[in-house]
Amino acid sequence: MDFIEYTYSWVKSEATQGKIMIFIGVLLLVAFVGIIRSHNELLRGTLIPMTLLLTICIGYGGYILYSRPAHVKQSITLYQQSEKEAIEKEQTKHINDNKAGKTLMKIYPILILVSIIALLFVANPYYKGMAIGFAVLFIAFYVIDFGFVSRSDAFLSFLSKLKTN
Repeated sequence: MDFIEYTYSWVKSEATQGKIMIFIGVLLLVAFVGIIRSHNELLRGTLIPMTLLLTICIGYGGYILYSRPAHVKQSITLYQQSEKEAIEKEQTKHINDNKAGKTLMKIYPILILVSIIALLFVANPYYKGMAIGFAVLFIAFYVIDFGFVSRSDAFLSFLSKLKTN
């Protein structure tokens, strides 16, 4: 597989994750409206973390759908002009993305644990709902970042093979 094919494959999988995130965001929006209409204090506690997750799913998912195809077009144009420069630029981008993503993936389990511990020590149903909501939020962030980092790792591996050839 050459650079152009692999890049298209990468952007297709990134866009798929972006579409899934937007779909989940729409489902969360429906649930959000239902929770606002309910009088359940536990569920109302989940509204703050749900709002954050909804914003990330729709906002970041939309950003991915917009930015990744544009980035790929630039990379392919650069690759057609200078293969070495395009590979270097992509490698630098993915190294930086991975560094941030892998750092966050170490932090999320700690935040999940803190949320679960908070759940054990609070008595008010509203705060229990908030603790549950934050645990779910950090689990979702972990899953989202895992997808991006794993694809970025695969792309880096592919680029390193291209560099050696």
